[in-house]
Amino acid sequence: MPKFESVMSQTLLYGFSIAIMKGISILMLPFIATQLSQEAFGRLEVLASFAVIGSILVGLGLEDTLYRFAGQAGSPDARKQVAARVFGFALTAGAILLILAWFSAASLVKWLPGGITTYEIRLILLVLALEGAIAVPMGWLRMQDRALVFFTSSISRAAIQAGLILVMLQPGDDITAVLEAGLIAATLQATALFCLQVRDTGISLRLGKSGSLIHYSLPIVGSGLIAFALNGLDRWIIADQVGLVAVAEYGVASKFALAAVLLLQPFSMWWSPKRFQVIAGADGKRAAVRIIGVGISLCLIICVGVASAAPIIISLLMPADYVLAATYTVGLVLAMTLREICELVNIGCYLNRSTMTQLWINLLGSMIGLAVMLALVGQQGVWGVIAALITSQAVRLVLFFRASQSFERLEYPLGRLALLGSQALCWIGISTQMNGLQQQIGFVVLASAAMVISAIGLKLLPGFPRRGEAAVSARVLEW
Repeated sequence: MPKFESVMSQTLLYGFSIAIMKGISILMLPFIATQLSQEAFGRLEVLASFAVIGSILVGLGLEDTLYRFAGQAGSPDARKQVAARVFGFALTAGAILLILAWFSAASLVKWLPGGITTYEIRLILLVLALEGAIAVPMGWLRMQDRALVFFTSSISRAAIQAGLILVMLQPGDDITAVLEAGLIAATLQATALFCLQVRDTGISLRLGKSGSLIHYSLPIVGSGLIAFALNGLDRWIIADQVGLVAVAEYGVASKFALAAVLLLQPFSMWWSPKRFQVIAGADGKRAAVRIIGVGISLCLIICVGVASAAPIIISLLMPADYVLAATYTVGLVLAMTLREICELVNIGCYLNRSTMTQLWINLLGSMIGLAVMLALVGQQGVWGVIAALITSQAVRLVLFFRASQSFERLEYPLGRLALLGSQALCWIGISTQMNGLQQQIGFVVLASAAMVISAIGLKLLPGFPRRGEAAVSARVLEW
């Protein structure tokens, strides 16, 4: 098992990068919402959903492919060779897809709701073209435990983009200023990371040796495109069936609910590139079970904290027009928590030589979710969409767990995890009945502390070290 001190130092740096980035994003959200009309904000959300599908196509699942092949390479030089090949493939694919998409921008406009313009589409496409030059180097930094460089790159982009929006966006403006600021910030980050990656690993453009990468990555791309039916198409359906104002409210709720994912990111960003190395090491299965158990516990603790705190923050920061967003956050937090737990328990599927299992499971989960969404949105509006997201993620969790266990059986403490999950649902249910700012804030502290204490008591999280222990890592290994 990795040393606890090293894990904690890396995790804290990742945590600070995510916290500062999202802190900037959340602080900017009220400013953008007051500068733009709700309809314009809704159009920005529709474009953001288009960016999701574009990033899936441009990224080609190469970050996960990098972790899989470089993580299991036999030597540091072999890892660098794999990284150079993945980076070269990402740059080539991004350039090809950009050319194809750029000339089809006018046609793409016809498929998007909300009156999106060709210029806005092309601004998004330019940002997407840079994602390959950003995602793979960022993944390589994580594999090399270079969390400080990762931190600097992430924060610099977020700060530059926020500063440009403050300068460029004026009351009554359209959304182009926001998009242009994003493009400038992405260009600067991509340039810096390109130089770092070339210096570290170089670039390999020998695409003839990329067959195994493509074979592994294409089902991941397919899975991502299928997942778009729930995490992207939802906004298109709301825009078409309910309207752009509802998209704006739903988008704000989604951004605050996303804190459930982002607060877990320090752990996930450390674990994702390390999981294959851990499970392949000495006593790897036991170590993996321990770490995944910690991850699921953190998911549930964060779920309770965010579900009870996000409505308070929305009511304090956002204009009164977005009051409904506060009520949507609880359901969205539940859906996002289930999705994160899926990503933790599906390790066995990624250990398999093919990623087709993920493709079929995501296809089935998305089909069920889309069917529920279309059936309910007409009568229930946004709540119908939220119900569909929760249903789909629950189906995916069950299927991924069973499939992963069939590939690599791990002895999870299912009873203790189920007990902690039940407590989380109870706390969330109670949070919806809280009234008054002081009562709500007090409840957030109480519920979050109770979840942490329960997780430690159930031995899902390590307790605090006893006095006189030589090292924290000794305590963790004892646990």
